[in-house]
Amino acid sequence: MGQTNNKSIVLGITGGIAAYKAAELARLLVKQGVEVRVAMTEAACHFITPATMQALTGKPVLVNQWDATSNGMAHIDVSRTADAIVIAPATADFMAKLAHGLADDLLSTLCLARDCPLLVAPAMNKQMWANAATQRNVKQLIADGVQMLGPDSGVQACGEEGMGRMLEAESLADEIVASLNSAAT
Repeated sequence: MGQTNNKSIVLGITGGIAAYKAAELARLLVKQGVEVRVAMTEAACHFITPATMQALTGKPVLVNQWDATSNGMAHIDVSRTADAIVIAPATADFMAKLAHGLADDLLSTLCLARDCPLLVAPAMNKQMWANAATQRNVKQLIADGVQMLGPDSGVQACGEEGMGRMLEAESLADEIVASLNSAAT
C-alpha cells in the first residue's frame, strides 16, 4: 500500500457478520494516513460497536441522522469533506437501497447526498449474491458509477462456500488507497 496523506473517507458499515473486518480496515487505512470517519447503520451496531470504531479512528462515530452537527445536517456535512465513501460490508439490503435511491437512515442519506466517489464491498451469503434481484442491483450500481470492491469466493459465516464473501481488510485497503491515489492525479 502506498502512503495516502491528507485524504479522507467515510467508512459506512452495514449490518452483516463481515462488520468485524471493518475494524481492521479502519486500522489499516489510518496507518496509511487516511482520515476515516465512520457511519454505521443501526443493524451494524449489533455486530461491532461504535466505541470500537471510534477508538480505531480517533473520530466520533455517526449512527443516526439526528446526531449533533454544527447545522444538524450530518448527511451533508460528512459527505462534503470526504474524498470517497466506502461501504464495507455492504449487505444485499443496503445495496438495494443504493440502487433504488432510498434514503431512510444516516448512511443511505449520506450516500445519496454525496459529492465524491462511492465504493461498495458486498458481503452476503452465496444465494443472496446469486439472486437475480441482487445482480440487477449490482448492474444498476455499476451503471450509476459505483465502484464494486469484490466480492470474493470462500467459506462464509453460514458454513457454506461460494461467492459473496467480503474481501479481506488488506485487499480492501489496497484498493481504496489505489482509488484515492488515482483520483489525486
